[in-house]
Amino acid sequence: MDQQVVDLLNATQAADREVRTSAEQQLRNLQEIEGDYLATSLINIGATTSYPITLRQSALLILKLTIARTWSLQFEEFVGTALEPKVKALIRRELFQILRSPERKLRSLAANLVSKISSTDFPDEWPELFDDLMSMLRSPETQSIHGALSILKELLDDGFTFEQFASVASQVFEALYNLATLSSIDLGTKANTIDTVRAALNFFNQVQTEGESMNAFVSQAVDIWSTVFSNNLALAYTDEARKAGLVLLKHNTAKAIQQMDSTFPSETKPYLVSRLFSAVWADLRNSAALYASVYTNGNSDEDLSDPEGEARYIKMLPLEEMEFIRQCIPNHQIQAFFKTSADNMHSFIDLSVTMGQVSVEDEDDWKEDANAFVTEELSLSPKYTCRTASSDLFLEMNDHALEPLIDALQTRMISLASTSSAEAWRPLEASLFLMETVLVQDRSYGKQLGRSPTIDQLLQIISNGVSSANVFLRGRSYVFSGTLCRNLKDIFAASDISEKLFNSALQAASTDSSFIVRACCLLAIQRFLSAYPRRHSKATQMSIVESVNSLIADSADETPSLLVDSLEAAIKISPDQAILPDSQIIALLFTSAAKDASNIQLTSDTFEAFEYLAENTSAAHFQRFCETAIPPLVAGLSTAPNDDELPNATLIVNLLSILVNHAPTPLPSGLVEFVFPKVANILLVSDDNQLLQYGSEFVAHIIQKDAEQLRNWRDIQGKSGVEVVLSILARLLNPAVEESSAMCVGEVISEIVDKYGRDLGELLGQLLSATAQRLASASNPMFVQNLILVYAHMVTIDPQGVVNFLADVDLEASTGLESVVRAWLANFDVFKGFQEIRLNVLALANLYMLHNQFIESIPVEGDLIVEDTNVIITRSRAKNRPYKFTTIPAHVKILKLLIKELGTIPSDSNIASRAGILPGAATSDNTVTNGDGEDIEWEDDFNPAEFGMTMSELQKLARSESNGYDSDEDNGDEPIGYFQEKGGDEETNETLINFFHTLCANERERFEEISQNYCSQAEKDILKRWRPTFV
Repeated sequence: MDQQVVDLLNATQAADREVRTSAEQQLRNLQEIEGDYLATSLINIGATTSYPITLRQSALLILKLTIARTWSLQFEEFVGTALEPKVKALIRRELFQILRSPERKLRSLAANLVSKISSTDFPDEWPELFDDLMSMLRSPETQSIHGALSILKELLDDGFTFEQFASVASQVFEALYNLATLSSIDLGTKANTIDTVRAALNFFNQVQTEGESMNAFVSQAVDIWSTVFSNNLALAYTDEARKAGLVLLKHNTAKAIQQMDSTFPSETKPYLVSRLFSAVWADLRNSAALYASVYTNGNSDEDLSDPEGEARYIKMLPLEEMEFIRQCIPNHQIQAFFKTSADNMHSFIDLSVTMGQVSVEDEDDWKEDANAFVTEELSLSPKYTCRTASSDLFLEMNDHALEPLIDALQTRMISLASTSSAEAWRPLEASLFLMETVLVQDRSYGKQLGRSPTIDQLLQIISNGVSSANVFLRGRSYVFSGTLCRNLKDIFAASDISEKLFNSALQAASTDSSFIVRACCLLAIQRFLSAYPRRHSKATQMSIVESVNSLIADSADETPSLLVDSLEAAIKISPDQAILPDSQIIALLFTSAAKDASNIQLTSDTFEAFEYLAENTSAAHFQRFCETAIPPLVAGLSTAPNDDELPNATLIVNLLSILVNHAPTPLPSGLVEFVFPKVANILLVSDDNQLLQYGSEFVAHIIQKDAEQLRNWRDIQGKSGVEVVLSILARLLNPAVEESSAMCVGEVISEIVDKYGRDLGELLGQLLSATAQRLASASNPMFVQNLILVYAHMVTIDPQGVVNFLADVDLEASTGLESVVRAWLANFDVFKGFQEIRLNVLALANLYMLHNQFIESIPVEGDLIVEDTNVIITRSRAKNRPYKFTTIPAHVKILKLLIKELGTIPSDSNIASRAGILPGAATSDNTVTNGDGEDIEWEDDFNPAEFGMTMSELQKLARSESNGYDSDEDNGDEPIGYFQEKGGDEETNETLINFFHTLCANERERFEEISQNYCSQAEKDILKRWRPTFV
């Protein structure tokens, strides 16, 4: 049997896919039919030292799956007959033997299996587990100790319950303490021991530790281990042969200290300063020096590895130690440690500068790939380096010790500026980097710095820096100059300092030989412009364009984002100049975004810059804007049916949509003919979700802005633009198209109905029937909302006509009216947008006021039925117990929804104040109390006009809106799209108040009957608050 399994395991590693698949299936069959035999063979293979390591690993991995499926009903994966007890006993016994293996990967797998098994077997079926584990911890064999430590970490991670661990915690910590303080074991084993202590501390962090006995134990443990940790960090790097193990030991110790401090802050507090902080601070200075010797002096071949074979580079130790120091700085004693001692503060500055230097590794990487430098400079790199940690530590100190910190840094910077060694640029650049970090975080900071007697020396450092031969110091000096001038703009206002520094950066942005420096200059220019937005000319704009042009060909990663931000800054200097063809800004904006059209942040920034340009281009100049912007965009589109051939189509279509949305009405002549065919062809063939969404928005904007131009356009087959749009709608309404792709189809339908409804004839009925048909199968709430709004819009104009039409639409299981009303009422609660909600409220109010027999005969879901049961409903039970609702007529549901919406009106809103609703609550006699506790009586014979518009006036407003114009004369009848925001929440509130006042005035008896029989207590409370007594 073993040999058969060996052959199958080997086959699972074969290059031939069919061989692998066949072997995997045979193993699954063995598991189902002969699980005991398979499990026995797998553990035997895993424990046999004569087999190759890879085969043994494979056997244990398959055994892990087998255990999950055949060991215990408690495992979610359990699917078959449980293994025989004797097989389980064999597996438990052999796993402990594997834990003594010299191979770490085998030990790790075995420990994972022991942990999983123990979760069901310990202590009842495996009572000897803990004793065996402690025996291994006391063993003189290193492999046994490492195996035991691996098990402990697994158990602490996902095996022990709190009660189980609490009962043995003192024994575990005692054994770990003995190992950690035993002089005869190697440093690697001690490091593993400390990592296990960290896992134990983390275990306590995940459970609640209650009870005086446990608190006493924790206090004692913190006392003991804080001493062990501080002693570990005090060990000196004297023995070169022991350096690797010592670095790992200190690294794990620093992590354990952080864990202990975060888990038991109160218990750690007495030892925080005297033991832990002192030990970490002292060692950090040593580890920083070691780091510098390896990483800033080019000796990277001295990277250290621990005895377990995992690379533990020396940069990881100061990372952990700096993080702990950062966490300690808010402590007042530690702040005093630095503030009251100039030596300590200068030591902190020296440390920050040392760790903030550009390492030789980064220097080489950035010279080879300048885009990686830009990514790091924009704080978008996923790597967390010592340089980054240094800036975080410096910022934390800045929050608590600003004046002495900055004074010390300035002193250090001035001292470094007088050094002339070949490597002097590193610490000087680091000091500028740290100072800039503070300035970027706190833009208001600068008065102290600007009035400092050292400001002239800082300006001289900048002047010398921008002339440096080193690209990193040169680039940093430019960036620092921009940040400094932005923060000190008030102080520099009376001088020409900022102008000179800006001109220097502007010139270097396009002329410097280094990509890195030119990128830094662009970043600096952005900061200059944010401080002085109105003081620049076309020449400035063109200089930025030249710089972007010099970088764009080689830009990648996050550099295009820098270029787009720079182009937006250039646009804001003069939008009128930016739209000129010779400015190149629009073409560069698109080219930058096209570098990585899948980068959400990049495209978002591009859309924002383009939209700013469109919004700030006057109607008189929009033709010129289109002539500049549209040709390069349309050139990037294709009529090819394969989306892979349209890598930038989504980007382009959204840019075109933005352009049309902000265009004047009517659109510039020829725009539809030049642009619409390309987008329409894509919409008819593409399956890309975003492309179809953006394309739908584009079509809606085209119809909204210039329906006549689209009507008059013809394709090569003679079809009008309207016919092409109907073809697009037919495709988007097809259930074969994903709902997410058709998310904006409702906007297009609404615009078609608004602008061409009377001209469509029978096609209009077919379109609305198709919309109802698609709505019947829709599930995405936002898609449902988009389709519902089509009918909501129409209902505000002709509610009876819409009801009659939908009642005649015959769907498979219902009428169109039933389908639309059910979907509408079921999803109303999740509709979003002020304008959309206002329209829904108005439309539903109109439907209710029809008192239509078709609507009142439609049964819909009412309130949730809460079961009276003592059974605990778990997640799995909930799946088998779907929610149940009462059934009520549709018109009742409408009323309940509008009452609920009424309840969302805040007491301090304008409409509430006008209606006499002040902060308070309904009283028992159905009056409302104001803030002074006085009753507010509402008259039964109120005049709705006093509170706004009557229902007829609301319908009249809806009719005016349906024409696509704002009725406000001050706006000059400027057309506005239906889906565009036209008002705020107050308009919805006004609509609701008028609706309920109308009910109270005109059909009080019916209103009271429905509310009494169908409304919940919460809904009745809302009505009490807003209307007079029914009785």
